[in-house]
Amino acid sequence: MLLARTSRLLADLLAAGIWCTSVSAGYSWPSPQYEALETFLYEGRRYDGSNLASLQHPCKNRSDTGASIGAEWLRLAYHDVSTRDAEAGTGGLDGSIAYELDREENAGQAMSASLADFESFSNKYVSRSDVIAAGTIFAVASCGGPIIPFRGGRFDAVTAASSSFSVPEPFQDFQTHLDMFRRQGFSQTEMITLVACGHTIGGVRNTDFPHIVSPKGESEKPTLENFDPSPQYDNLVVQQYLDGSTNNPLVVHPNKTITSDFRIFSSDNNATMKRQAAFNLSSPDAYLNSCRTVLEKMLNMVPSNVALTDEIRLLQEKVFNVQLTLEHGELVFKASLRLAQSVGSTPSKGRVVRMFWCNRYGDDKDCSTNANVVFQAASTQDSPEISPITERLGYYFINHQFVVKVDPSKSISLFWFESDEHDGSTPKIIDNGGSGYQFDQDRILYVPMSSQLDITGGDEASKVYQIVAAVRSDVSPSRVYMSGFDNAIPKHGPAITIAEDLTLNTTLSPVEGYNFYSTSIQSAGLQLTVDLHADIDGNTYTVDFQQTYFLGSSLPYTPPTNSNITAVAQIPGESTDTNSVRSLHPSFLIFSYLILVTYIGLFV
Repeated sequence: MLLARTSRLLADLLAAGIWCTSVSAGYSWPSPQYEALETFLYEGRRYDGSNLASLQHPCKNRSDTGASIGAEWLRLAYHDVSTRDAEAGTGGLDGSIAYELDREENAGQAMSASLADFESFSNKYVSRSDVIAAGTIFAVASCGGPIIPFRGGRFDAVTAASSSFSVPEPFQDFQTHLDMFRRQGFSQTEMITLVACGHTIGGVRNTDFPHIVSPKGESEKPTLENFDPSPQYDNLVVQQYLDGSTNNPLVVHPNKTITSDFRIFSSDNNATMKRQAAFNLSSPDAYLNSCRTVLEKMLNMVPSNVALTDEIRLLQEKVFNVQLTLEHGELVFKASLRLAQSVGSTPSKGRVVRMFWCNRYGDDKDCSTNANVVFQAASTQDSPEISPITERLGYYFINHQFVVKVDPSKSISLFWFESDEHDGSTPKIIDNGGSGYQFDQDRILYVPMSSQLDITGGDEASKVYQIVAAVRSDVSPSRVYMSGFDNAIPKHGPAITIAEDLTLNTTLSPVEGYNFYSTSIQSAGLQLTVDLHADIDGNTYTVDFQQTYFLGSSLPYTPPTNSNITAVAQIPGESTDTNSVRSLHPSFLIFSYLILVTYIGLFV
């Protein structure tokens, strides 16, 4: 009986150690490209907080021209795609539009204004053409349209596409338009749908198309004739076309040469505009579904040698800004955890979020007996409006920041989190799908607090960066070097790549077992990131994708939080057998052993 009770108690203890995780299918940290794309889509911003989505959301018009910003972003994307040759596998959404603004079909300030909106948001993992795609998704969702699935990984063109493949223009005949769309990879039905889905927001401006729209009065503000009266992304453009009430200047105009929308919409006797099937444009819901399908296809049209990523889905729990660095003479580990919260709900007032980690070196290496634990140092809350996608999905974010001092003789190898609502529910373990968050190396560190940025000049500012790295003093690197990249260049100039060696900086005294190395570089870009490398004993250690926006005294500082040592029942990544033994406190094991010996002794 006593042995049976002991077995049940053991089972209860093991059951209490079963922790749940929640991660997006196919994603595992670290995945820097996925994380950068996910941040951009669902937070709408870059590292310094500047937000692209806010330029247009919620469904804004430009203050100077009154034009729909979303319509301009959507038009830019199609014009970039329109030079695609599907059969040859060339062209598509590749950013070549930046070099094609002198072409007649790209006339007007809308194109250049949209490119100016986008120019400072690309980086090593989010290409310029990825920004155009994301901007289109923002634009459509912000105005009430469908949420278009987003994939990244586009390559940016460095020259204009062939001028022999031009953009459809209103004065061209139907067969010319059909041939163009087919060359791009669209069927006739898809062409009709794409035009109907592209012309639900925006309109035609007299300054861009004076032969279509005449100026009204003597106002210096451009005259804009919208495709339909609604500023929202809806199927009113289809309804009004079908009932004859439309004022779309590309459908009803005295000069029939330029009524290209009419020719396209009516090219199959209005079947696509009317039919009750997959492309049912006269039904609001079916219209939005059709638009999502055809716009996703458009955004995914890329050269045949480009492989796009999987769909970028929102991470319910996201680890970011992970860094081991030196601040104020201390070795500190920094990590942030973003938790998605449903709009209309609030986290428990008693919620406590803790970070656990294992030592890399020493007697307690890899949490052989205990783990370290620390409470959050700070927390912030983001509005759902940071991205129209996040807002439409019904989420907002709560960010938990952790900063802890680390003993360099112990360092860090693995970390994970626990979120406890203290409402009677089981604490939630956030551990990268069970494997934990592996911190891969501590040989070379980036030290932004000791780095520096000097800016001189006005519009043509010169930026000089002093980049500082730290290398463990108990290793002897054969080389310490960096690679820098910036494709956020004013006026879409060529991307900047930098390769420099770092040298031992004897003016900076060693700190916490680390020596400092530095180099000076110049860049005219807006979002320079650096990768730092150290070659040690035949191996290369790297710190990837480090920001340079906040350096030196401009770097936000959060003091470390005191940590403790604790026993844990389960270490992420360990086998079940190991976890079963670990989940039992040593005193309990001794107690169980004595009971078992006594029990057996009764029968001896």
